[in-house]
Amino acid sequence: MESLDRVVAAGKVRPAPPVGITRCEAVWELRPYRLEDFLLWCVLDGVGRAVLGDREIALAPGACLLLPPGAALGATHDPRRPLRVFHLHADFIGANGRRLDGASLALPAAPVLIGDLATFEPLAREVVAGYAAGTAAGKLRCDLALRLLLLQLHEAGRVHPARSDPKLAAVLLAVKEDPGRPWTVPELAAQAGLSASQVARRIKEQTGRSPQAFVIRARIERARHLMRESPLSLKQIAATLGYTDVYFFHRQFKAVTGLTPGQWRRRETP
Repeated sequence: MESLDRVVAAGKVRPAPPVGITRCEAVWELRPYRLEDFLLWCVLDGVGRAVLGDREIALAPGACLLLPPGAALGATHDPRRPLRVFHLHADFIGANGRRLDGASLALPAAPVLIGDLATFEPLAREVVAGYAAGTAAGKLRCDLALRLLLLQLHEAGRVHPARSDPKLAAVLLAVKEDPGRPWTVPELAAQAGLSASQVARRIKEQTGRSPQAFVIRARIERARHLMRESPLSLKQIAATLGYTDVYFFHRQFKAVTGLTPGQWRRRETP
């Protein structure tokens, strides 16, 4: 069985339509269907639930599914916070040139939680734009961005099963669902059934960030989506995300993105 990182490094990934980023309509529902090829399905914004066979999975920003042929996927979402999803179908070709199936490619257990959407989403956009271009240069952009994206997915999915905790995963998704809430380490610990020191250590292990840094990153990621897709002012966005001091919001936003909110909004929404 080949590992995902080896296929990315020495094999090939052939995306197939539909490839895109989609904001689902309020009435959207994905009726369960059986996949004919591999599917990469990553939530960039919104909340909902997915059904994989007899499993139900909470969906929030950063939740990614990489599913093999034959898997059955269904999903719904909250129409007040509709899902925005990066999606593509693909064939994986091993280092020996053979097409892989679900039994010959080791996939990370679903869902994988991407903690850094600020890096992940631009790669997803490069995949979509390069694929849509259809030119030699576009295909190269798509291939390079997709390989980097899959490596990020592989690394995020490498949490050792002994350290994987469904309650902790649910807490991390809850933060991404509602980043404006005044989260505290004791509250996170209580929800995960851990001590404050344990939850801080395990969040660091899974995300590479302290609990406070993870909450800040979730807020800034949500702020970016609101700036791109809503008419709210920066002051309104800051208040929505729990900031009573808009200048503190500006400082944290620049610390994460390298730009002030105003600079970022002008660049992303001309």
